[in-house]
Amino acid sequence: MNDRRRGRRRSIPFVRSAVLEAGGRNHIVALTDLGPDGAFLSTRIPLDASLPLRLKLVLPRDGREVSIPCKVVWRSEVFDVATGRPAGIAVRFLGPDAAVVRRVEEFSMEGFLPSAEPIPAEHLEYRIIERPTPSAEEMNRLGLDGWELAAALPADGGVRLIFLRRL
Repeated sequence: MNDRRRGRRRSIPFVRSAVLEAGGRNHIVALTDLGPDGAFLSTRIPLDASLPLRLKLVLPRDGREVSIPCKVVWRSEVFDVATGRPAGIAVRFLGPDAAVVRRVEEFSMEGFLPSAEPIPAEHLEYRIIERPTPSAEEMNRLGLDGWELAAALPADGGVRLIFLRRL
């Protein structure tokens, strides 16, 4: 698992989530940097590197959702204080579409460009948690991180809590 990256990657200057599909399960991860060859994903999910993986993300500067097959090439289980490197995994893309590669190369070279369209007044991030019973400690921790409870719905064997956070 020690393949060196070949292309330039661009760090994402804000929290941008993606979905990593592994073994039929979806995991929400933070996209830390992105390049035409692969990406670094901040996560601590236990992951079997032999499983087929797909990274689902919204392309920067494009707005389309894409699903890219990938493999784990490097992982770190803990935050490295000396370098500031977060816990996470580096993935290499396996045969992405040529249009996707072109868009990611443009992004890695030029970064984000100002949009001609007006931006919405509010950007929101959502999180859905299912629990048998809500924990006051967990709810307080989420509140301190800026999450607001938007809805509580019945779910199989418990409750589904929907939180939102303004970015």
